[in-house]
Amino acid sequence: MAVTIQQVAEACGVSRGTVDRALHNKKGVRPEVAAQIQEAARQMGYISPRVRPAIDDRTVRIGVVLHSAASPFMQILADIFRTHPTEVMLPVETIVRVQENREPKLQLALIDELVESLHVDGLVLAPLASERIRERIDSLTERGIPVVTVNTDIEDSSRLAYVGPDSIASGRAAAALMGLALGGQGMVLPITDQQFGHYADSQRLSGFTAEMAENFPGIHLLPPVSCYLDSELIERTVLRELENNPMLNGIYPSTAVRTGAFRAVQRAGVAGKVHVVVHDLTPDNLDMIRAGVVDFAIGQEVQVQGTLPLRLLYQYLTRRQAPEKRILTTNIEIKFRYNTEIIPSGPD
Repeated sequence: MAVTIQQVAEACGVSRGTVDRALHNKKGVRPEVAAQIQEAARQMGYISPRVRPAIDDRTVRIGVVLHSAASPFMQILADIFRTHPTEVMLPVETIVRVQENREPKLQLALIDELVESLHVDGLVLAPLASERIRERIDSLTERGIPVVTVNTDIEDSSRLAYVGPDSIASGRAAAALMGLALGGQGMVLPITDQQFGHYADSQRLSGFTAEMAENFPGIHLLPPVSCYLDSELIERTVLRELENNPMLNGIYPSTAVRTGAFRAVQRAGVAGKVHVVVHDLTPDNLDMIRAGVVDFAIGQEVQVQGTLPLRLLYQYLTRRQAPEKRILTTNIEIKFRYNTEIIPSGPD
């Protein structure tokens, strides 16, 4: 029976992701540790599936698994994955699955469908915050099925590459814009999706909180409220906070579902008085900028996220050409009332 990457990892007392990086000369492993892993793998007779010949000159089948179907950003991203290969005549067939919720069990089931039933050659995955998802990425890599993570990442995994935003930096940008809008003084309500399941949401809030603490001591942050992708709950929560905190003059929804916050600001008649900073250059956010409800929207190059993973996987599967970088960070784009008519770099 062939030696597996898991057996090498257990023998060395490290993770499968660490073994993968050491065996393929990737960054993130100390040289002495990498040397020990390489020697152990040689002695155990481990042969990486990556040394297999590239697939022949046929249409490559790439599966895509995204979460949060209610998110306008994810809807745009899914459409790009579906249409991009045809638009540019890339010999790739994409099979896109978008789950309604953020349940790791469902994401695992969708991955299994694409891999075991539909036999995709590679996978694009917006991973949920789950150890089981990380383990599945590692096992797919071990089987020779490369994975590119998109929009969110699991760094300690053997994924081929990550394409997406630096969510902590995006949160810091949101805080800087909010601080500018408030003139360094005020009270801000952060709104999150939930306390688990989504790396980007927690990372944005972490960056936002850190930037505020470091550079805007005159701004008080209320405890973050979690609204679990429920637009009506967000609306009720914001209306209650506006009533209970007359000094509240800033709202930061890091959540992908923010229309409830927009409705609350409009119903309370505080548009332009209570400043709002959101993420994503989606139609709903841009409309709210034009309506005077939102001050700033922060984009993350959705076009790049929907196209670059396909190209990376195609190059790897057909030529065994690995990306020069494992982390490919998209740019931060900012829209406000004076530049909403300027077309961004992609339909983000």
